[in-house]
Amino acid sequence: MRTALVGAYLRAAPRRPERALPGEARDAGDVLQRLRPRERAVAVLRLVEGASTADTAEALRLPAEKVASLLPTTPGLATALEAVGDRHALRGSDLATELGPAVAQAPPQPSARDRRWWVAAAAVPLVALGGYALSLDREEPAGSDGAAPTGQGAVQVGAVDLGEAGFELDEDGEPPRGAAGLTRMGTLELVPGRRADLSLNTVDARFGGHVASFAVLWCDMPPADDPALDRPVGEVTVDGSTLTLPCAGSGGEPAVGLDHVVALPAVGEAQVRVTGDLPPDGGAVLGLYAQTDDVVVEPMPSGDLTAGPPVPQDAVVVDQAGPEMPYGPDGRLVQPVELSSGSALRVWAGRTGAVMVLVDGVPVTDDGDLQWWTGGRADWREQQPDVREGRWMVYVPGSVREFTLPADLVPEDGEQRSAVVEVLTESTEHVQVVATRAAPGDADHDPLPRTDGGEAPELVSGHRLAGAWELPLDGLERELVDPPEDADLTWALLVPEDPRGSTGPVSPLGGQGVLRHDGEWSTFWSVPDPSDISRAIEESRWWDGSWARDPDRAGPAASTATGALRVSAPAAPGHPSSLLLAYEPVPYEDFDVAAAQVPGTSWPAGEEPTASRLDSSTVLATVTGDDLDEDGRTTVEVPTGGLGARIATEGRGRIRFQVDGEPVELLTRTDGWWSSWTDQDVVSEAQLSWGSYSRTGDVELTITVEDYEDDDVRIELLRG
Repeated sequence: MRTALVGAYLRAAPRRPERALPGEARDAGDVLQRLRPRERAVAVLRLVEGASTADTAEALRLPAEKVASLLPTTPGLATALEAVGDRHALRGSDLATELGPAVAQAPPQPSARDRRWWVAAAAVPLVALGGYALSLDREEPAGSDGAAPTGQGAVQVGAVDLGEAGFELDEDGEPPRGAAGLTRMGTLELVPGRRADLSLNTVDARFGGHVASFAVLWCDMPPADDPALDRPVGEVTVDGSTLTLPCAGSGGEPAVGLDHVVALPAVGEAQVRVTGDLPPDGGAVLGLYAQTDDVVVEPMPSGDLTAGPPVPQDAVVVDQAGPEMPYGPDGRLVQPVELSSGSALRVWAGRTGAVMVLVDGVPVTDDGDLQWWTGGRADWREQQPDVREGRWMVYVPGSVREFTLPADLVPEDGEQRSAVVEVLTESTEHVQVVATRAAPGDADHDPLPRTDGGEAPELVSGHRLAGAWELPLDGLERELVDPPEDADLTWALLVPEDPRGSTGPVSPLGGQGVLRHDGEWSTFWSVPDPSDISRAIEESRWWDGSWARDPDRAGPAASTATGALRVSAPAAPGHPSSLLLAYEPVPYEDFDVAAAQVPGTSWPAGEEPTASRLDSSTVLATVTGDDLDEDGRTTVEVPTGGLGARIATEGRGRIRFQVDGEPVELLTRTDGWWSSWTDQDVVSEAQLSWGSYSRTGDVELTITVEDYEDDDVRIELLRG
């Protein structure tokens, strides 16, 4: 409570620049009038109420050494403060009325002794020393019963004070260098009645492109209770349009909120001015900010609020635990809902971190950043300062945001649409996600029986189809009926083509499905065409095949597992049916290359590849049948770094790649062996290892060819 009261004073008190007085004489009254807000608060708490340095530092959220430097040393200042307090302090019911809203929003209630002491201490700075008249009566949005929520963890929707995330002017009136994930690119001092030029040019050093740009305007504010005064506001004229910049108070009232952080074009020329009634000697300062972080990192965890705002009667709380990912988010919720044309997603977080919300696999916590991955470009007008690459960054505990549904997911008026809402959290806890104007949906968790493999190949890339199941793309987990017992399986999900095409939003889940068995997880990838299954099999060889262990079921608790194999697939609009495929390896000697499908990593000899992962500009070495010894072996020197091979073959055979007797990096699961897995005349590509291009030195690569005729094999080693 004491922190809330002192914080309310700091937000409301105006900043006054220091002015030199005529002559050298400065009595306690003169000094009192010219104290800055934090100096005044320190003086009251230390000199009048006798608070310790530690208590004062806690209330002001300052280091103890900073408190000592802010404490005035003028003789008689304590007497002057007491006199002002006696003249203006409120008592009894008047004090309760004035401080009621601040107390209602306070953290856990202190003891009766602490409450009396700190209310008394706060009465002087809040009422007597505010400079302008201070009123804590704010219009609060009503809850479901018409009353504002109160109590521990209660939060007002939209009441986000970014001052807690660093958006405050410093002691010299300068905008912060960085706050809430944004970096200051420049400042602009504004004089009332005059226009100022502003050049916009925010560049991302990673890709050389322009990044999201924002403006925040701080103004010296007039008395809030004078209806004859027009509150100041900023205007930015750019790209033929005029944008409004609401003024945050130079002294913290109003505090910087999301509505004060206004998106601007990344490049261009603009003009800025301030209108309205500023104090006679007042001014304004504009901070230009950009999203320039090389890596978007969620805020460090802080805050411990546990109770979200009241839930409207016609809303659904998303609280069903979903299948967790072995790598990635800390928590996952997956819940079916029935959406209406007026539905939205309201998200509250009681702890800082990141929250991602998807509806049928489409991110709603996205301001256009994810379009970059599909070759698109985000509209600067839609950029939001706290939404980065598909995640809502929570910089202030207790923040609430409402996200609208993508247009193609909104049902017609009077209709409902079945959808699945997914919530992924990182570093944050105590998240409340509410689908407004919605109803609970049906959750189908029925087991999946085996089905026919359809167009899926029976034999491909040294593997045989071992089972197929029809799986809806809705994110819900189901049990597989009669799964193969072989543990060394490769799984792939054959999905229908995305009707949105390449311009559709990219899901941050990356198309991953999840298998869960006996407290362990494994992931598999979605492929849109049967010819891509061979790529899924090839890429599975890059990993060691181990499953991630569920830490909550390690040790004796694992014995309670049912042994069932459960699966979930990423949600997609309309929840179309997909085909889950399990492939088991076949020994090279037993594999029927004549009956197998030509892998998608190969193409007929004489044709150009449709896609290549190798750098064809420089051939590191070429090996043919003439280079092999009587054992079909040769050794070549290649530079360290990424390495791949383009291999022309005809007929049945296989090739082994080794460095110092060990299999190359990406063929460890096959002991270094590679095959085209077809007897046709084809050219194939094989990724052999990853590595840094900057490394120097050579390694000896041993190549062993088995069964291919000398005239039927040619190997070009390329940068991979």
